[in-house]
Amino acid sequence: MKQFTVFFGTLFLLFININIYAQENVDKVYMLNGDVNEGTVKAIEASSITFIYKGETLEYTFEKAKISKIVFASGRTQVINEAAPAAATTTAPMGDSRNKLAVIPYVMISNEGSLTTREMSEDIQHTTVNSFKENTRGILIMDPMTTNALLLRNNLNAETIKTKLPQEVAKLLGVEFVVYGTANINFEGTSTFGSTSTTYKDKEKKEDKEKKSSGKEFSSTSTSTLTKYDTTIEMNIFNDQGQNLYNVKRNGFGSSLDQYQSTINYLVKRCPWGTKNK
Repeated sequence: MKQFTVFFGTLFLLFININIYAQENVDKVYMLNGDVNEGTVKAIEASSITFIYKGETLEYTFEKAKISKIVFASGRTQVINEAAPAAATTTAPMGDSRNKLAVIPYVMISNEGSLTTREMSEDIQHTTVNSFKENTRGILIMDPMTTNALLLRNNLNAETIKTKLPQEVAKLLGVEFVVYGTANINFEGTSTFGSTSTTYKDKEKKEDKEKKSSGKEFSSTSTSTLTKYDTTIEMNIFNDQGQNLYNVKRNGFGSSLDQYQSTINYLVKRCPWGTKNK
């Protein structure tokens, strides 16, 4: 009886070991997107493989173009496609970032296509940089050409930069503060104004030097057209810890296109380093 018990126990352990080995003895297909599929590779074709998931019987087809490598149960590895290296991040040269500020190209919103271009976005960015230089104290402003070059090297612009946290952008640019801006400039139509003036040219008699009351009448009319825009500027300033230090939105002064300039000056003067915040 004792011998039977020992034999049964040994058989049971052997069964467990075989089962564990069977579970581990699988092929692993590593996909380029990071997924790992475990099961059995049944066939490898010119552009695909046939695969059965562990514990299933249904056959699946995987495209080779989506596979990084196959690690077979035997331990052999077959590379199908080299995994793409992680995109390199270009950052500003190492240095002291304290009290340094960079202005990101503005997000442009408008019902007029000519105002949503990259050129317009960078033009308002430059306006903001100049305003910070003229209307703040105790802060160093990064040149916008340097800012844009670093962003371009990392495939970032006014829209795609939204995929980065403010503290990540600050580190990338090597600054302590980052300014985000949105300019909403909508065309509201035109208004035409006109005025008319009348002048008289009197005749003069040579013999008696007397002026006649009668003469020729001359009329002139002048018109002017005013193009109206509704402008709103929003400004956010973040530090390299991701804290929002300044968040303000203001409608523009007047209705001309260049009114965003005075609006930006107003906002900058009242920021933490602005001349109106002292």
